[in-house]
Amino acid sequence: MKNVVGNRFKLFVKRHLLAIIAIPTALLACAGFLYWYNGATQAKIETTNRNLSSQISADDLNIKKILAEKAAALKAKQEAEAKVTADEAAKANESTASTVDSSTCNTSKTHNNPSSIDVLVNKKHCMQPVTFVPGDLVNSRGATLSAKAIDAFNSLMSAADAEGINLSITSSYRSYSNQVSTYAYWVGVSGADGADTYSARPGYSEHQTGLAFDISSNGCVLDCFGTSPAYGWMQANAAQYGFIQRYYAGYDSITGYKAEEWHYRYVGTAIAQDMKNRGIKTLEEYWGLSGGNYY
Repeated sequence: MKNVVGNRFKLFVKRHLLAIIAIPTALLACAGFLYWYNGATQAKIETTNRNLSSQISADDLNIKKILAEKAAALKAKQEAEAKVTADEAAKANESTASTVDSSTCNTSKTHNNPSSIDVLVNKKHCMQPVTFVPGDLVNSRGATLSAKAIDAFNSLMSAADAEGINLSITSSYRSYSNQVSTYAYWVGVSGADGADTYSARPGYSEHQTGLAFDISSNGCVLDCFGTSPAYGWMQANAAQYGFIQRYYAGYDSITGYKAEEWHYRYVGTAIAQDMKNRGIKTLEEYWGLSGGNYY
């Protein structure tokens, strides 16, 4: 019986040997094809994605280039229009400067000597005369200031250096003519009402006294300066050298200007220290004189 079963099995294997070999082979071939197909498909997808990514990047660069060109063209147009306005305003201001009676633009009639460190210059108190030029200007450490302030300025800068505080001068003395161009430019950009909130009219700028300067630190200028370590140092130390921050936030109606953490003015050690000790922020309040807007 055992031999009969064995013989039958051998006969079965012999008759179906081809099928026994073919089926696994076919399955392996199918699996190999599927593996190849999936690999080829994935490679094609990746190639397509790379091509799309490259195209998108190229399109993005083109869009940025077009937008940049349009922005540059708009800026150039605005600057050209501002320059025309500035030139026209400059001619008008220069031609009328000699006819201005500066006594009419000094409401309080006191603290109006531009050669004195107690002079008040704001929108109610212009220079007398409006084209005043300090006769004692000195250049030092990137600043042009009156000799009355230069020693204190040098001491301030040296003290800052000694404590690792970087201070750079961005603006100091500005002449009447320079202010004509500066103010007229900003009028061209923002209009008279807008320019008046941050730029002084010719003859009304503290910079013309030679007692004021603007500073920056490590490239941090204007509003950025107020967030820098250098600003904290100035708040703690400027008074002992005779300097005050002229324009604080919240005092626009008194000084006539928005906050300028970068603008400092020399008033002498006695006044600067007294203002700090008493918590007085503005010269207008300290001297009890008028301020605010031009009218």
